Amino acid sequence: MIELPEDSPGETARTPSERFLHKRAQILDTASRKFNTLGVSGATLEDIARDVGMNLTSIRHYFRRKDDLVAAAFLRSIAVHGERFELALRAGDRETRVRALVKEYFNLRREIREGAGPEVMVFGDMRSLSDEHALQVWPRYVALFEIARRIVSEPDEMRDDRQRVNARAHFLMSQLLRSVFWLPAYPLESFEWVEDKFVDILFNGLERSGGRFAASSLTRMEDASPQASSWETFLVAATTLINEQGYRGASVDAIARKLNRTKGSFYHHMEGKGDLLAACFNRSIGLLKEAQREALATQTVGLSQAYAATTALLRRIYEPDVAILPIGGHYTMDPREAALALEFLGTKRCVPCHYGTFPPLKGTP
Repeated sequence: MIELPEDSPGETARTPSERFLHKRAQILDTASRKFNTLGVSGATLEDIARDVGMNLTSIRHYFRRKDDLVAAAFLRSIAVHGERFELALRAGDRETRVRALVKEYFNLRREIREGAGPEVMVFGDMRSLSDEHALQVWPRYVALFEIARRIVSEPDEMRDDRQRVNARAHFLMSQLLRSVFWLPAYPLESFEWVEDKFVDILFNGLERSGGRFAASSLTRMEDASPQASSWETFLVAATTLINEQGYRGASVDAIARKLNRTKGSFYHHMEGKGDLLAACFNRSIGLLKEAQREALATQTVGLSQAYAATTALLRRIYEPDVAILPIGGHYTMDPREAALALEFLGTKRCVPCHYGTFPPLKGTP
């Protein structure tokens, strides 16, 4: 069991009260989120104190220095992960252990999201620790990593191929811990699905050997009804201007001029500019979700799904009619690869380039 030291960095010697411990945990939760988002160097003690409704004097009753708080956050994170790692270590064979660790970690993230578990830190900034604190933190992290090594390996591998075992352990830990940056994009009800996909990619990769990509496409504008096409054109123009000039710079007048229409046609669709911004966001989110749904419905493997979703978005947003592609085959694509790129883009016409200008470029149209 990886435990916290009896006296965590910066704590006083007196026996802490329940209220003290509760406030300390709140400070550690807030600090961990700040350090994960801004990095240890980017988050100040004053920032953290303000976020928990304290001032610098009051927060120093709990942690005298920022370095003490950083070390305490790392120590708590190691202890929390250690409990989950040790549970996974007892799960069975190697694959079962790895699956158990992923499940334990997603359960931890679920508890954190629900406010039932302590926030944890990623370990990328541990080298910023002072010598004093490094002596406390690093041995416990090494013990945690040793558990990870035992989870991902068989006994003979630990002896015969130590570097491979280390690489596996580093890879698994880094992928789990860095989910703190992308997992918040998913609602709680999607966690089980995300966990399944995570495990599938972990064991099978993004694409199984011998797989074949299949392109996908959303409805093109010319296939839509005239009314829907008119409204889509309006939103595309508005989105383009907002991306280029920002919300304040993209005026109703500018949008109307871009489409050679009057302001009246704008107010025919909505009451104000705020409604337009919401409609643009909803359209963009809708396109992303539609592409994802289509990819998930038509493909079964991760990389094929990513390919199908990307293809759908490219065709839907840009609707390219012609592509200019290199075919030289030395520094660039060859003709066969260019043909696959055309399939990806969904265009029927291509202008070949970057070929025949000197001997290494052997590709021909």
